[in-house]
Amino acid sequence: MTAQISKTWLWFYSLLPLACFFVFAYPVIRLSNWYSAGDGLSVYHSLLIWAVSVVAMWYSFSAPKMKIRYLAVHWMGISFVFAVLTLFAEGLRLALPIQDVLIVQGVLVAGVLGVLFSILLSHHLSVKRLEIFSRKVSRSYRIAQISDVHIGSRQGGFMRRIVVRLNALDADYVVVTGDLIDSSTVDYQALESIKQVNAPIFFVIGNHERYADLPKIIDLADRLGMKTLRQESAIREELVFFGIDDADHKAQVAKHLPSINKDPDKFNILLYHRPVGWESAIEHGIDLMLSGHTHNGQIFPFNFIVKQQYNRISGMYRQGNSHLYVSSGTGTWGPCMRLGSLNEITVFEIKPK
Repeated sequence: MTAQISKTWLWFYSLLPLACFFVFAYPVIRLSNWYSAGDGLSVYHSLLIWAVSVVAMWYSFSAPKMKIRYLAVHWMGISFVFAVLTLFAEGLRLALPIQDVLIVQGVLVAGVLGVLFSILLSHHLSVKRLEIFSRKVSRSYRIAQISDVHIGSRQGGFMRRIVVRLNALDADYVVVTGDLIDSSTVDYQALESIKQVNAPIFFVIGNHERYADLPKIIDLADRLGMKTLRQESAIREELVFFGIDDADHKAQVAKHLPSINKDPDKFNILLYHRPVGWESAIEHGIDLMLSGHTHNGQIFPFNFIVKQQYNRISGMYRQGNSHLYVSSGTGTWGPCMRLGSLNEITVFEIKPK
């Protein structure tokens, strides 16, 4: 494990106890106190919930058995929805003369409905279509992007559904912009349906491939017929696909892109997992940069938190003749839940200008 990855996990585990208190213990403590007019959970029971949640989250992220991890992360997702609603209810109690019992009932009803809706939404696959015009192509090219599928958090059946949708799109090329998996326990069978994709596939490394088992996923990608681009490019007809491995530092694109072979007369497409480094991409003649990573927050209001780290978290951005597209992700990390965002497969029509 590199020093950068170690530092990332150090920060993560340092914040884990505080996050667990807010997500798991806080809504239970407050709702029980409101419902019983102050005679809620004891300090002992509150600390017990907090301690169990910390252990469950630590185990699910560090050495997961998939069934236990599945239960733990869904407990996390459900609790997060109730924690946000409870925090909103705190303000409501201060602003309006509403009985605490009614507030608790409202939080419970809204929470159950929100959780059910988010689970249903996480199984929906939307297709987003975009057109880009360029003088560098003499015919139309159709490129389908999937990103952040997260097999591990999701099952092999979800991957098979994605493949069916991809084949229906009749793309010339398919690109996978990182985080295809998020667990070292993912095996060949879970990804085997990728071999049925009826178009060439380019794949780049995301942060979760680095965290899980990078040599294993590179081997799996090769066995599945995907071309992994690592600090290199591949010319296909009038298109050039560039791929750079994900890294935690923001200068990764600026560091590697100058040394990769380019053809300024062709339409240049950069695949990089995080939506950073676009300025360097523009400087080096990239026509289209495709990224993911942000999930557009996945569960509201995480989109506001993600926005603090990344200036561009979802959708198409343009500067001159250069374009950046940030996918909201095709799958979900952790719980199979989405609120305020959609799973997406993105289709780009590159057309002559």
